[in-house]
Amino acid sequence: MNIDWFAIGAGSILLLYIVYRILLVLFNILGPYVFFQPIDLKKKAGASWAVVTGATDGIGKSYCFELARRGFNIYLVSRTESKLVQTKKDILLKHSDVEIRYATFDFTNPSPIDYQKLLSQLNAVNIGILINNVGMFFEYPECIHQVEGGLDTLANVAIVNILPPTLLSARILPQMVSRKAGVIVNIGSAAGAFPMAKWSVYSASKKYVSWLTATLRKEYGDQGILFQTITPLMVATKMAGNPNTSFFCPDSDSFAKSALNTIGNSSDTTGYITHQLEYEMMNLMPEFVLDRAVVRSSAQLKEAAMKKKEEKLLS
Repeated sequence: MNIDWFAIGAGSILLLYIVYRILLVLFNILGPYVFFQPIDLKKKAGASWAVVTGATDGIGKSYCFELARRGFNIYLVSRTESKLVQTKKDILLKHSDVEIRYATFDFTNPSPIDYQKLLSQLNAVNIGILINNVGMFFEYPECIHQVEGGLDTLANVAIVNILPPTLLSARILPQMVSRKAGVIVNIGSAAGAFPMAKWSVYSASKKYVSWLTATLRKEYGDQGILFQTITPLMVATKMAGNPNTSFFCPDSDSFAKSALNTIGNSSDTTGYITHQLEYEMMNLMPEFVLDRAVVRSSAQLKEAAMKKKEEKLLS
């Protein structure tokens, strides 16, 4: 009899756990993207300026356009002044009612002194939203000792992915704390959710981004500031090798609009409903199955990158 009751109890607990996991997966997929309404971002930000790093390409540029459409002034931060000037012109052509400023900064530069100079410029305005978007990947996935560019590339990937969200958050937070309002979005990657062979420093550094954001959420949880980690999968950008758009690979404009709508409704999400579906599927896979899938996709990415490199040399 005791054995029967134990079997029934264990079976009930297992069933409840399975139901819980199914409901959690459905909530993660449908909650931020279907059921919840976007929050009043202007009210939550508490100020009219949005700072975006990596602002002249891909996801960062699309965040700038979408935030300008929603009435925010934009402070663009990127490495190349000519691209910053052009991005400023492009935004103002569509959204002439906002103000645009820019600052040049090479995020492979780890100097705290140079960061202080940048932050002095940024803190001259009232920042309601900080989008820490700038990031760096290898030319293609590879074992750590064979990465193209060697130690320089490995160091730059770590510096670019880790220092900006750390140092910019640390020195922009004081004005948000004083207002008891503000939004900080750190763009990570789904690559940071799983240890991924041939993605080494990139995967580890994106894990840092998620961990840092979760820690800041605990530190400032009572200060009225929202912290969000966005962990996208494949988006059709230059950094991703300019893949064609598809069901699982949106363009950067669609992605940025979707991701902004999740602020305040999810503290850690992929930013796009089909990405969330893909992420939840990956999360349910046995590790050995996921590892094989990563190895296969990494090989395809390397092959595509090598082909483009060869075509460029021949042209």
